[in-house]
Amino acid sequence: MSTLTVFYVKLVLVIASSIVVWLGARADSFWKKLEENQRGAAVIGIGLLVCRLLPFIAIYLVLHQTPRGDVPFFWGKATVAYKWGLVYRDFASYHAPLFSYIITLPLLLWYSSKAIVLLMVLIEAAIVWGTYRTYRTIKTDTLKSVVLYLVLSGPMIMVILGGQEDIWLWGIAVWMLYYYRRTKDDGLGLGTRFSVGLLTIKVTFGFWLFPLWFLLKKQGMFLLGMIVVGVPSLVLLYAVMGLDFLMPLQMTANLLTPNLFTVFRPLITAISGHGPDLAFFSWAGLALTLSVATWITYQARNKSLSQGLPLAFLATYVAMTIFQSSSVGYYAFTYMLPLILELVDWKNRRDVAILLFFNALLVVQPFLFTHLGNPTYDDISLISNPLFLLEYTLQILNVACFGWYLLKVYQKATTH
Repeated sequence: MSTLTVFYVKLVLVIASSIVVWLGARADSFWKKLEENQRGAAVIGIGLLVCRLLPFIAIYLVLHQTPRGDVPFFWGKATVAYKWGLVYRDFASYHAPLFSYIITLPLLLWYSSKAIVLLMVLIEAAIVWGTYRTYRTIKTDTLKSVVLYLVLSGPMIMVILGGQEDIWLWGIAVWMLYYYRRTKDDGLGLGTRFSVGLLTIKVTFGFWLFPLWFLLKKQGMFLLGMIVVGVPSLVLLYAVMGLDFLMPLQMTANLLTPNLFTVFRPLITAISGHGPDLAFFSWAGLALTLSVATWITYQARNKSLSQGLPLAFLATYVAMTIFQSSSVGYYAFTYMLPLILELVDWKNRRDVAILLFFNALLVVQPFLFTHLGNPTYDDISLISNPLFLLEYTLQILNVACFGWYLLKVYQKATTH
């Protein structure tokens, strides 16, 4: 199947899912009836079957398509790990040390890159279910939010066609939230769970520690929980591979879009007379991300952790997609589920319309960017070409949507 055909299929999915979500957002009596009849679990199961498992079977088992997106890179790591290769030493990885071995597990049963995609689908399903279990006693429209999330084309494409793992970050966060709601303890247990996230996914999971810190009452015990897991792990990593385990801390110089840096890059180049220093702007973006996220979360310091924890997570990763020069639009998969639960009012047509527009941007812009050869726009005259102008405009609109949702997080953090 050609790349252009895949894109047309994506467009059909965007249109179809947008119609279903728009109609579903207005069907209050339908969702209320399902809740009254206690059909939530069954409906989510059907949603996962129809929107995840059946598309996987159709694409990879019936049509015999080859996995795309990040999967070829994951496959390269997993095949070496499968042969007992040592992460960072025998193969490069910018993920946490356990990640490469987790994605190797399905290869024990099915030695194919398609098995990695299936793993991503199953883990997302577990996270969706865990989110529903956690939120159903918090929000009355949890079932609607979770099912309409599954219907959205963006997350569907990201996990099935892209093999994205970014939602794993939210998986650890919602595990922490579930634990806190059961125990009301934000100390040792929460800290150990946070460290598990650092060892399992990637270094960016640690970003939201800074804003989260201001919401904790038992900061010392939380830190102790991190130490209990983290220090022995660091000692073991150093003993086995020396300083090679610091590989994930290396900042990437790859151009990824869309973010504030790529939007302003033509102006920066015009003023400086040369291409910008990506490393400098990467570190500057990280500083802005953590500063803005911490400032927003600080406004919610008097809220309960049940309310504040999702806001700290959203503030961090929405800010990251705005300010980090190495951020890609698909990183929205990190926070799309909590964004829908926390920030979308299904009774507000503007909220629903912006969500659907944002979802469409996340699908269309990456294809156009790649199709046009990853333009940097250092030569601003490129936008005289209508296709380049369209792609650059889509970048701006993406960043505007990120900004809109960051504003929504701020407003919720400051609401008493």
